[in-house]
Amino acid sequence: MANQENKTLIIFFYACISLFALICLIPFVMAVSGSFSTESRLAAEGYSFLPRGFSLDTYAFMFGSKAEQILQAYLTSAVVTVLGTASAVLVTTAYAYVISVKGFRYRNFFAFMAYFTMLFSGGTLPWYILATKYYHLDNTLAGLFVPYLLNVFLMYLQANYFKSIPHEIIESAQIDGAGHIHIFFRIMLPLGQVGLVTISLFYALQFWNDFYLPLLLVSEERLYTIQYMMYNMMANIQYLASGNSAQIGGAIVAPPLETAKMAMTCLTVLPIAILYPFLQRYFVRGIIVGSVKG
Repeated sequence: MANQENKTLIIFFYACISLFALICLIPFVMAVSGSFSTESRLAAEGYSFLPRGFSLDTYAFMFGSKAEQILQAYLTSAVVTVLGTASAVLVTTAYAYVISVKGFRYRNFFAFMAYFTMLFSGGTLPWYILATKYYHLDNTLAGLFVPYLLNVFLMYLQANYFKSIPHEIIESAQIDGAGHIHIFFRIMLPLGQVGLVTISLFYALQFWNDFYLPLLLVSEERLYTIQYMMYNMMANIQYLASGNSAQIGGAIVAPPLETAKMAMTCLTVLPIAILYPFLQRYFVRGIIVGSVKG
């Protein structure tokens, strides 16, 4: 009887979760549908699960004159995401190892300094002066990921995961003559794969979705990320649409506005949406382990 009740409860929970997942999926489905709709019918009839008058005009309008720039922005975002994620994971895990493994005299001091930055900040203007006048990160590829190399929340998450690894393993390696560098790369990182994948996914999402750093530090179009490129294109389309039509090259052009928003959403979300299902199980496991141990 108890087993039957448990099965019924599990089925109920799965049904609730499935319903919630479908509700969360509805906005994205409507965004995809809207991107393939015509501007006039979308404005007149509203959004739906199926395109309102199937059309590729919005994508043709966006890629017609900006195809090369959009592809370059995709490439820049991909490079920044890969380099940024790899660098940030290395810095974050190294810092997490320092404050989590016994034997470092000042590990509590470094843990406090990291925690202090979660509570207090110097502000945007001092940060901008430091980044541009002293570190010279403006209009450089490094400027798109170096300021995000250490996320304190993710560092503590990884530190908690390192603490779940028995300290006897480290002591055994030290007895055999292994140093901290050897222990970090040959023992801690392989045993902390779940945590690594979790923070890697967080960092990849952060670097891919970010347009704050390009907004502050980039003025050269060759360094535009896809998010910042879409932001600029949307601003230009809104400017053109503010007069209902624009004259370009002697022709009257009525730029799509609502459908362009939906198309840009699809273009920016699609790569992450494809990647996320393959890493979801690591994401969930890492969050659970990193949050309950420490």
